[in-house]
Amino acid sequence: MYWFGVYLIFAAVVLRALVWYRVSPYFSLVVVFLVIYGLLLSFESLVERRIKSYQEQLLTWFQIGYLFIQTGLIAGILIIPPLNDFGALLFIPISLQAVLFFQRRSGYICISLFTLVMGAILLRGGEKFPGGLVMALLFGGICFLAGGFAHLIIVAKKAQQDNQRMLGELQVAHHQLQSYSIELEELAAERERIRLARDMHDSVTQTVFSMNLTVQSARLLLKRDRKLVNEQLDRLLELAREAMSEIQVLINHLQPAIMGEEDLIKVVKRLVVEKRRLDDLQVSLEYSRELNLPKLAVDCLTKIVQEALTNVVKHAGTQKATIRINLTKKPFYLEIEDHGSGFSPTSDSNRSEHLGLTGMSERAREIGWRLSVDSQHGRGTLIRVEEGAVEI
Repeated sequence: MYWFGVYLIFAAVVLRALVWYRVSPYFSLVVVFLVIYGLLLSFESLVERRIKSYQEQLLTWFQIGYLFIQTGLIAGILIIPPLNDFGALLFIPISLQAVLFFQRRSGYICISLFTLVMGAILLRGGEKFPGGLVMALLFGGICFLAGGFAHLIIVAKKAQQDNQRMLGELQVAHHQLQSYSIELEELAAERERIRLARDMHDSVTQTVFSMNLTVQSARLLLKRDRKLVNEQLDRLLELAREAMSEIQVLINHLQPAIMGEEDLIKVVKRLVVEKRRLDDLQVSLEYSRELNLPKLAVDCLTKIVQEALTNVVKHAGTQKATIRINLTKKPFYLEIEDHGSGFSPTSDSNRSEHLGLTGMSERAREIGWRLSVDSQHGRGTLIRVEEGAVEI
């Protein structure tokens, strides 16, 4: 848009020169100078782009030559009698271009040279001392203002380029974050599949294997003693019910733990009611709460509680358990305790795996918590999930 102002200045000088020199014998020479000046002004950017694509060093020499020729043309117009100080306005466009060419410092040096040339011509061309000096200083000041405007243009262009670069970097970072998010979702899904496969192996698969053995036993008894077949069928029915129960537990584990605005305490209360209804497990809940946990933490802790209560029903040999939740002061923790048969976490490794402790530990690690187990044969089990606890 600034080029519109440049061409307005040039047009004003041309109109003024046509009127001023209309009876001068040098009219044709002035017109030639103005035409050359105007052509150079119009095609400078086009020539500059072509040279820049060819050789950077050649561009600098072109810019120096361009300013030198334009200065000579303006000086020629000022020298041609009768003296016309308005021709000095033509220094304004090339002052702007000088700063655009060579940045502020070198550009201001060029503008100083333009001012000296202008002052020397005006003072030697018949202008009286104060008047000629005043006009030189006035036009010089306008040229420096044009140079300052050119510097602002450079700063604005640089800022725009930096913004474009930052936008490109942000877009790349955004795409990378999207990729990382997809990878994390895939990793979480893979972990959930592994957990589900392990849980199915530890529960449903074992039950189905027992059902298969029972069917084979019933077939053998059909040939030997049919009276015992009913016992095997009863056993098969019991195993089928157990398989259905275990499948229901797995389905409950896969369902979202949080509905609407529910927090950990509300969800655990719902689990306690569900366990009492389905498995006749009496669970007492002790809690203190001031902290609202993130959704992921509530989800993982809820699934740990689900798994622990399922283990109590299946393996502890008791119908009573206690849940303690502390979210008031650090260290925050969650405990599930029963006074059942217990086990040895160190020596009874196979049963430890069967109890799903690995899956619970993984869920604790997922939210930055850790899981520990305190259990002995005949003295029950205490599972504790805490920030900074010793992991099993």
